[in-house]
Formats: sequence, structure tokens, C-alpha cells
Amino acid sequence: MYEIIDVMRDYLFVRLRLRDVQTGVTRDWEYWDDLEEWLCEEYGVKNLKGLVIDKLPDYGDWVESGK
Repeated sequence: MYEIIDVMRDYLFVRLRLRDVQTGVTRDWEYWDDLEEWLCEEYGVKNLKGLVIDKLPDYGDWVESGK
């Protein structure tokens, strides 16, 4: 399970900062900007920040963190 702790938007992409609920490890997940809309629809929310998801999104991949 992952908690979405931040949502960063770029021109064509959205980057989700995810924290693994069990280990506390934080990593970034990125995909086209449609990902945010799809996840909001899937989970029935208007804002992803603070949402805990049970699995990684079907689309996208891990990217280097910009911390």
C-alpha cells in the first residue's frame, strides 16, 4: 500500500510522490498527465494528496526523485 504524499504537475506529465506504508520509503511515480484524472475517477476523489492506494497505478513507472 502506498500513500500519495505529493502530486507534481508538469506540462505533459504528473509525478506522484509515494510513501510505502509498511517501510516508509518514499519514491516518485510518473506518467502522462491523464494519470491524475484516471486515479481520481477510480478512487472517487477530487484530490489525490493523502490518498492511500492498495496497488501501484497500471500505467507509469518509478523515476528518480527530484528531492
